[in-house]
Amino acid sequence: MTTWLPRVAGLDGPVYRAIVDQLADAIRRGTLKAGDRLPTHRLMADLLGINVSTVTRAYREAERRRLIGGEVGRGTFVLGGAAEARLFAFADRPQDSLIDLSTNTPPKLVGDDGLAKAVAALLEEGELERFADYPTPGDLHLHRLAAESWLVQHGVNCVAERIVLCAGAQHAMEAALAAAGATVVGCESLCWPGLKAIARSRGLRLHALPIDRDGILPDALERAALQGLKCLVCMPTLHNPTARTWSIERREAIVAVARRHDLMLIEEDVYGALMPISPTSLASLAPERVCHVSGLSKTVAPGLRLGYLVLPPALHGRQEALEHHTHWYVSPLGAEIARRWIVGGAAKGRLTRQRRELAARWKLTQAALADYELEGATVSPHLWLPLARGRDPQRVAEVARREGVAVVPSETFAAATHAEPAGLRVSLGAASSRSRLQEALSRLAPVLQRSALLR
Repeated sequence: MTTWLPRVAGLDGPVYRAIVDQLADAIRRGTLKAGDRLPTHRLMADLLGINVSTVTRAYREAERRRLIGGEVGRGTFVLGGAAEARLFAFADRPQDSLIDLSTNTPPKLVGDDGLAKAVAALLEEGELERFADYPTPGDLHLHRLAAESWLVQHGVNCVAERIVLCAGAQHAMEAALAAAGATVVGCESLCWPGLKAIARSRGLRLHALPIDRDGILPDALERAALQGLKCLVCMPTLHNPTARTWSIERREAIVAVARRHDLMLIEEDVYGALMPISPTSLASLAPERVCHVSGLSKTVAPGLRLGYLVLPPALHGRQEALEHHTHWYVSPLGAEIARRWIVGGAAKGRLTRQRRELAARWKLTQAALADYELEGATVSPHLWLPLARGRDPQRVAEVARREGVAVVPSETFAAATHAEPAGLRVSLGAASSRSRLQEALSRLAPVLQRSALLR
């Protein structure tokens, strides 16, 4: 059991929240590591001289933030050892002093009753109880047809029979990597945390490739291919974390390298549907060698844990084996709600509202941070703030956190030892409202001024 204890004497604000904040800080600094066992509720209370109910409330809040987890008969353990796991340490609510601009979620849509209508329709049709059972082959066919319709609308040519339904895009990415069978995987030098988590859990080695404002450098990919690289994972549209979108010329150049060296490409496209005009997908440019990964959580509703994986012909033989670990993980009710939303237009309506809200937040951010370089797009849920050479992104993020706003430094996304380019990711959708975003930006601006941000 760990000897770590929070400090509760002489603190302002609720004691339980101080415990949680210090717990998150200890995880971030590495004082507490994944797997460390915390004292029991009663022992912690005795050691601190506080009520057991206060510790219980603190542990409950820490579990909600995904910092710790309890196991019956064994105790309470730290979960947040990895940098990517720590992105869930914050949650922006009006009573929180720390405003979360770190977790990359779409903004909440206030007043939307699409879920209630879908459930009410299932009740009226007498169908709701059926989705507490296993899905039928007919259900699977209809869900695939809806997925095909959604993907085609957003520039991905595919047929329903070749779509693998997954429990979210992260699950789809893991399935794609399993199908590709590579042990070394190329990726952008800064990559989204979910890829790092998958690589760690599956024992894969990430080969970091340098990027510029237009994406992965083709020459760097060529050199890696000559050294034996056979698989590349990339995010060409609204890249996480830099929010950059590759040009058609860069996409064609990467595809040309892949064809010359027989590379398998895995295209992560969870944000692509946000673009009013869909960029040409890699799957459309090279359908014979691209696994296309997308989903609905980042564009329609976070709770719709439904991912879509489109396999190239070379991997069709592995589809049946994959489906045992994909389709069966999908919630039948969630898939049916997604189908009804797509067919009935609710999904498109929610997507349109997401675009409008993000555009409003982007405009607000441009005004609040007018003196600084912002990279991204008006429909992106996150933006990138480059840092001047010699500035420490981790240090800037720590100062911002002390000022009451959580952002993510480039080190969290680094696929190699060094994080290049250096900067901060700011998630516009994470704030609970535009007013909370405005407040967060007013705190962040002076931090950036002191940190000598570019321009």
